Amino acid sequence: MQRVPIESSSIASIGYAPQERVLELEFRQSGEVYEYFDVPAEEYTAFLAADSKGTYVNQQLKPRGYRYQRLPSSAKCVTDV
Repeated sequence: MQRVPIESSSIASIGYAPQERVLELEFRQSGEVYEYFDVPAEEYTAFLAADSKGTYVNQQLKPRGYRYQRLPSSAKCVTDV
């Protein structure tokens, strides 16, 4: 999945696959990449519109209980081209 860099102190990049409904986040400090599954497009849009991406993740995304997985370290790059 291709990720794009975003303006955030905690999130380095984000990607979204609408057909699969998979949201991918790369965290800035740790460099870890997580995939969140069954995320509706509306959630992705709301995330992008949030003033604070890190706050959105902690107060909106995580409490919704989306299934997720951490990707292997080889997935840690700003864009997969």
